[in-house]
Amino acid sequence: MSEYKPLASKRQAVRKTVDIDGFYNFADNWYPCRFYDLSVTGAGLRINQVFYPGDTIKLKIGIRDDYRIVEATVVNVVGTRIGVRFDVDPVTKDFIHEVMNSVSKGKFR
Repeated sequence: MSEYKPLASKRQAVRKTVDIDGFYNFADNWYPCRFYDLSVTGAGLRINQVFYPGDTIKLKIGIRDDYRIVEATVVNVVGTRIGVRFDVDPVTKDFIHEVMNSVSKGKFR
């Protein structure tokens, strides 16, 4: 009998379930989107724009009036939901971590 071994996740950091507004940039304009999970290395969001894996987009992430712009690479697309990965500096990672802690719904993925 063979032993079951789950596949390793490609995610580099634990994501927290969130429900926050954000923005994405397309054709030099900012449009609203909704983040449903967030980590210091990536996010899942609902978006009303067609993107494909490998596309690079800019996102505004934050809370209240404090937003940071993060460049992200689209890694998966399922309908209006996309998963993105970003590589940010330590200061931006700390900011994203603060956002995660202030708006987290307490679920980890």
